[in-house]
Amino acid sequence: PRSTQGVSSAASDVYKRQGSESPASFGLNRLHPVIGTEVHGFSIADPGGTTVIEKIRRAWLEHPVLVFHDQVISDAEQIRFARHFGELEIHPSVAHRASEHPEIYRVSNVDEAGNILPEYSNEWLYLNLTWRWHTDSSFRKIPSTGSILHGIEVLEQGGETLFANLEVAYAHLDESTKSAIEHLSVVHSHDYILSLSSELSRRKEQGEYTHLPPVTHPLVRVHPDTGKRSLFLSPHTMVGIEQMPDPEGRALLDRLIEHATTDRFVYRHRWQAHDVIIWDNRCTMHMVTPFDNQVERRIMHLSLIHISAPTRLGMLSYAVFCLKKK
Repeated sequence: PRSTQGVSSAASDVYKRQGSESPASFGLNRLHPVIGTEVHGFSIADPGGTTVIEKIRRAWLEHPVLVFHDQVISDAEQIRFARHFGELEIHPSVAHRASEHPEIYRVSNVDEAGNILPEYSNEWLYLNLTWRWHTDSSFRKIPSTGSILHGIEVLEQGGETLFANLEVAYAHLDESTKSAIEHLSVVHSHDYILSLSSELSRRKEQGEYTHLPPVTHPLVRVHPDTGKRSLFLSPHTMVGIEQMPDPEGRALLDRLIEHATTDRFVYRHRWQAHDVIIWDNRCTMHMVTPFDNQVERRIMHLSLIHISAPTRLGMLSYAVFCLKKK
């Protein structure tokens, strides 16, 4: 049975009433007190008009991880749904792009011919790095806004996805820590991901990737649509804190990661076939739990949403925040 921990029937009823005039109405059930919300009565393949899409977008801003069950969709339908929320990125790892739809990143230990990836191949080693906490595309100058993941072949045990709410984690920091990290910046690098694999980092040929130079992001960021502050953590891309020497900066990042990944901030999703999850990368991070990827098959298709400019609400929220700081 699916978990309904922390279900808010009042919240669910509101969305039902708002959508009651449309055949694509939907309801919401919380799966965790602070992150993870189930959407029911909604079809990604046939989402309805712009009014319903806007209600999904508003629900997404309030609930940064939305879970949709029983969504038997094609890659083309996934892409069409994702484009309601922004443009789509092409992942830098060439080998993991779907051949027919390069906008789909194949988070899969099974190739397109149906064969499990050879152990210790570049592609196999790269995917193992998703077992570390990360935020999608934090290595880009403008990180991914959100992600949509379709579970095509899933496991009964292992291969679960954990999501951490970095907004709530930030809110629970003591004031002295908030003050200490307020103006710190972190260097993020795609190359750093490769360095975390002891095997892959030793190879001259590590695979084909779009070149992305290191970028710097604030350790505390303001959500462009809600105006709320959160930690910006992505452990598998964070080289270090610009304003601090490596040992001290790394120790601070490790403390923040440990704080943000305690159970009270984390939802564990146990996949069922054709679950689809949409999450907000601007206030969350995630990881996959390990599994025997030389025996068990796991096929997941990911779309990365990219919004190059903030919304009017986001700009207004940020302007108000800056004025309050003065």
